[in-house]
Amino acid sequence: MATKYTLKVKHDGTETGDFCLYQTCDNQTEDIRSLVWFSKRAHNDTLLKFDWNIDYGFAWSEQGTLTPGVVFEAHQNLETDPTDLTRNTIGFTKKDSAFKFNKVDEKTTNGRMSIVCDESIPAKTASIGISMSGQSAFACTASPNMKYTFRPHPRYWIAFGKFEEGEVIDLNRMTRKFEIRFDENQYERTIYLSANNTWVDGDTK
Repeated sequence: MATKYTLKVKHDGTETGDFCLYQTCDNQTEDIRSLVWFSKRAHNDTLLKFDWNIDYGFAWSEQGTLTPGVVFEAHQNLETDPTDLTRNTIGFTKKDSAFKFNKVDEKTTNGRMSIVCDESIPAKTASIGISMSGQSAFACTASPNMKYTFRPHPRYWIAFGKFEEGEVIDLNRMTRKFEIRFDENQYERTIYLSANNTWVDGDTK
């Protein structure tokens, strides 16, 4: 059974808004877009809880352009495991006028996940990505005859504002953000959005 992570968020701020969880990864290239992973709307003086586990999946969408504000809506989410060489690579094709994942013979290094697009994929008509705990976290525009490799070990962030799950994030314009770090064998964190709308680490409060 996968380990569950929990983040509790106490909203002591002054505004009603959306608490957004998103991920980044080290050496993230410009074509790999971070998405709004989870989003919950809240009034002040309320407590939110986010739960997730480290279960990965492959996802695709018929959204071909991934500019900030565009929403990646997954049409298929297929479970994967970066440590399982029989499951960490999948193909992406278009057959009978519809997109789908399919099996391929290519292999990917242990600890990574790859999506292989074949020649049938029209440019800028679909996007592919990686989900965690059933929610899409990263995506990129699919191109024909390209292999896209994703590396796990994400960094978790929380932000406050106006967000929709699956929305493409402009990382350079994210404000009111805070990095959520879990130490080894730590699976629960608590943070606060204070009355002056700054983040406070609840584990040290």
